[in-house]
Amino acid sequence: MKAIVARQLGSPEVLNMEDVLRPEPGAGQVLVRLLATGVNFAETERRRGTYMTPAFPWCPGSEGAGHVVGLGPGVSEELLEARVAFWVMPPAVSGTYAEYAVAPVDALFRLPESLSFEVGAALPLQGLTAYGLAFFASNIRAGMSVLVHAAAGGIGQLLTQLVLRQGGRVLGTTSTGDKAEVVAALGAEALVHGPDLCERINAVTEGRGVDLVFDSIGRVTQAQSLEALAPYGELIHFGEASGAPAPIHPDQLYDRCLKVSAFGLDVDRDPTAWSTARHDLLQWVERGELKLSISLAMPLAEAAEAHRLLESRATTGKVILLPAA
Repeated sequence: MKAIVARQLGSPEVLNMEDVLRPEPGAGQVLVRLLATGVNFAETERRRGTYMTPAFPWCPGSEGAGHVVGLGPGVSEELLEARVAFWVMPPAVSGTYAEYAVAPVDALFRLPESLSFEVGAALPLQGLTAYGLAFFASNIRAGMSVLVHAAAGGIGQLLTQLVLRQGGRVLGTTSTGDKAEVVAALGAEALVHGPDLCERINAVTEGRGVDLVFDSIGRVTQAQSLEALAPYGELIHFGEASGAPAPIHPDQLYDRCLKVSAFGLDVDRDPTAWSTARHDLLQWVERGELKLSISLAMPLAEAAEAHRLLESRATTGKVILLPAA
C-alpha cells in the first residue's frame, strides 16, 4: 500500500510517499481502508522531536475514516464494511497517513450515511478533546464567562460551540482579524491577540475578568491567561503550541484564589464515559447542532505541505488528507 513515511526527524520534507506492507488487524482490531485522514498539530511536533519522538521508519497519523475491510480475532462480522472513524493514541494504531490502518474496535465511531468520511476524519480527536474540556475537565454553568485561546482552530471552534451550548459566554482569541470573523460567526466575542488583551477583556466584563480560561498555546499566553481570571477563576492548560508554560508558585494564586489545572485526552481512563462522548458528538453533528470546520482537503501525497500549513498557523478548522485522491 501507499503510505507517508519519515525516516528521520526534521522539516516537512522528511515526509515522503513509499510502498509499505499493509498492516494486519490483531485481536480486537479492525483493518480500515482509509478514505480520509485527519492531520493534527501533534504530528508536526513528533516529526520535529518535541513530543513523543517516534521510532523510525515512522508513518504519522492516529485519526481517520473509511470502510472496515478486515477483522481481527474476536471481532464481530457485523463490522465488516461498516463506515467508521477513529482516533487512537499511538502506538495502539498503525499510522493513518496511509491507504489502510488498523484500529481497536473500542475506538470506533460508527458513521451514519448522512456524514461524509471527511467529516468523520475531522471529528474524533478534536471532538473528543473539546468534549472532555467542556464536560469532564470543567464545570461550565449558564452565565459563566469563558476565554478560549486559539478559538478559530479546530478544537477551539468545537469548544466554543460546546461552551455556548451550556449557556456560557465565550471570549475567543485569534491571531488575525479574518480568524476573528470565524469566531464571531459561531456566536462568541472575538478578540485578536495583542499586548492590551487583558485590558479589552476587563472592558467587556466590567472589570471582573473571566471565570475560566482554556489555553492550548502555553508559554506565550500563560501570563495573560492568569491575569484575565476573575476571583476564584481557573486556568486549564491543554497544549503547548508555543512552548511549555512556566512553573507557577502558589504565591501567584492566593490573592484571587485562582486554580490552575491541565487536561490530557485519555479515553482509556473511563471507557463508558468516552463511549457516551462519541455517541453525543455524532448525534450533535448529524443534527447540525455542532458544526465542524474543514479548512483544506488535500491528496495524501501532499502531507508535507499540510504540515507546513499547520505550522504556519495558516489554517482555521481541520486539515484532511485524502488517501484515494
